[in-house]
This record gives sequence, structure tokens and C-alpha cells, in this order.
Amino acid sequence: MSSFDYLKTAIRQQGHTLQQVADASGMTKGYLSQLLNAKIKSPSAQKLEALHRYLGLEFPRREKTVGVLFGKFYPLHTGHIYLIQRACSQVDELHIIMGYDEPRDRMLFENSAMSQQPTVSDRLRWLLQTFKYQKNIRIHSFNEEGMEPYPHGWDVWSQGITAFMAKQGIEPNRVYTSEEQDAAQYSEHLGIESVLIDPKRSFMNISGAQIRQDPFRYWDYIPTEVKPFFVRTVAILGGESSGKSTLVNKLANIFNTTSAWEFGRDYVFSHLGGDEMALQYSDYDKIALGQAQYIDFAVKYANKVAFIDTDFVTTQAFCKKYEGREHPFVQALIDEYRFDLVILVENNVPWVADGLRSLGSSVDRKEFQDLLVTMLNANNIPFVHVEEDDYDSRFLRCVELIREMLGNR
Repeated sequence: MSSFDYLKTAIRQQGHTLQQVADASGMTKGYLSQLLNAKIKSPSAQKLEALHRYLGLEFPRREKTVGVLFGKFYPLHTGHIYLIQRACSQVDELHIIMGYDEPRDRMLFENSAMSQQPTVSDRLRWLLQTFKYQKNIRIHSFNEEGMEPYPHGWDVWSQGITAFMAKQGIEPNRVYTSEEQDAAQYSEHLGIESVLIDPKRSFMNISGAQIRQDPFRYWDYIPTEVKPFFVRTVAILGGESSGKSTLVNKLANIFNTTSAWEFGRDYVFSHLGGDEMALQYSDYDKIALGQAQYIDFAVKYANKVAFIDTDFVTTQAFCKKYEGREHPFVQALIDEYRFDLVILVENNVPWVADGLRSLGSSVDRKEFQDLLVTMLNANNIPFVHVEEDDYDSRFLRCVELIREMLGNR
């Protein structure tokens, strides 16, 4: 292969003729042809510089440094980010290869404190979102299923990853790691230089295993994109004027976190002129969708726990109460959104008319409460029934339940 093949490629890609290039570079076509085919042993530096300048190429040509970095990122944490930021500042191009193995990843999840299992796409999204402004970083995923798990199986893994990189056109000359025991293995099995970054964890002393087991202790090491997978969700349910909205506000205040308000109330004001008597069956899917968006926002920005005012079971209960039937879209969201703690407050505090409530009689209140209990049980949703009949006792009971859920943190 000629050492000037990259010049041939540039000429071809840019659509130039040899005569055009020769004229622009101050040489004859014959001289250019011999140069490109490595027939001239000591080419003129002046002519080479003119040729590179015309083609828009760097001169003298410097070999591109390409780094590679491997990890499960289960989950991505600030220790990973520090390693990646250091590595990408030392190379022209950095390739991050995320390994995944469904059986192994499922086991990691089952032995973790995660609220939901991240998919391969979730983990790729964490990386893509975190490094989206750094143009010299490339993200890849590599299927490690069937390979002996780390720290064993280096021979099989290295063969697989070498073939994968060749297929992707990745030709690294450096591999970056924070693990001292891995550096020698990378050098031996991949045949490229290993670069250790902060192996003593002097700057960022954290690991994925620590976060999986005790995320709230290491909360500050979890990136914003990843935190929703550890956030605990608490849904406060109850009938009209049961005090749940005020309770949600109080709880969010003292736990210094977010809450998802009852979207149905906002919807009645914005779409129905503030009077729920205009509600109809076709409104309930819109209310449920709006509630889902409120919940997603609250979870994304939560500080360890997010409080939900009214869940989809409650929305379905109102639909059944007023329309005489359930809504399939609302049911789909009941199945999709499962909360870590569901608290059903008893309807035993004074009823307050606010212009949006219509179930004020003791009979109506009890019927709706019974409907909620029936629907929770029908959907296999465990709940805690808080029956204290004064606001302060009820508040303290909920605080106790939440602290227990969070491990008293």
C-alpha cells in the first residue's frame, strides 16, 4: 500500500482530475502521478505542502490518535464520566464500547436497588446524552452474551471485540481504563498501549456496584440522566377533599423534592371552563396522558423520591363513576406505571367545596373510597391505608412510611 493512498482518496472524493491538482500544486501531471505511486524517494517538501493545502489536508501529516474504552455502564456514573473526559482530551477520536449481556444484566438488576431495569437503549441514551456536545466521541454497543463473565474469559472476549472493532472500522492505538488489573490484559490480548487514569480513585472514588447497592448514599455520583432509575415514587390516593393534594405538597417540601400535581384539575380549568360537569368519556385518555407527563417530569428531576398526587387507578375510578365504564388507555397506563409506595388516605377529614367537587355526601364519599379499594385490589396494587383523622397525625404517619421505604435516609 502506498504511503500516499490518502492523497489518492482525497483527490477522488473531491472530484478533481490529476491535471487540476498538478496545476494548482505547481507540478507536472507526470511528477504528481509518480509521487502518488511512491516512485519519488525524496519528494519536494514545498510541492507536498502545496498539494496538501489544495486538498485541504494537514501538513506535515500527523497520525491520528484513536482511543477506545470499554464498560458495562450499569449504571453510568461520574467515575466513568471522569475517565471518559480525561481520555477524550488525549486523543483525536475516542470510541466508547458498551458491553451488554441480557442474562448478566438481569441478574445485576435483580440484585440492585434500581426501581426499573435499564434496557440497552437506556444505557446508550445515558452515554449519548452525556457526551452529545463532544464531537470526537463515538458510542457503540457490543453483545457479550455467551462469553465467560469478567474477570474471566479474556481470550474469547478479545477475539470477539477485535472482530467487532474491525467491522466498525475502529483502529485504536490506545485503550483507556481505571483498573490496574485490566491494563496488562488489554495490552496482552489487544496488542495496543494501555493508559491508566486515576487507578487509585483519588479524584472520583465510586463504582457501579456501590451505586447499585446503595444509590442514596452515593446520590451525588449519579448523573441526572440516570437518577430516574433509582428514584422512589410515592402515590397519594383518596377521594375528593381527602387532603391528598395538600399532603403531597407538604411531603415534597420536607423531602426537598418534586411532585406531580393532579392533571385532571388543570384539565378541567383549561379545557372545560372550570366545571367538571362537562367531562365526557373522550376526555379521560387526555387526562391520563397529561398525568403521565407530569409524573415523568417529577421523576426526572426528583431528589431520591417523587410524590404523585392521584394515580391512574383514581382516574379510572372517576371514569367508571361518571361514565359507567372503564377506559382502555387509562388501563394501559395503570399497567405501565407502578409506584414504589401507594398510600390511600381515608375520607375522614372535613369535606371542602372548591367548585370542582361533587361527591360531598358521606354516602358518595364512602362509595368512591370503596371503589378505589376494589380497583386497587383488582389491579394487584398493594397499598397502605392511612386512617388517621387529623391532618398532623396523617402527615406524620406518611413521613414514617416514606422514611422506612428510603431506609431512613
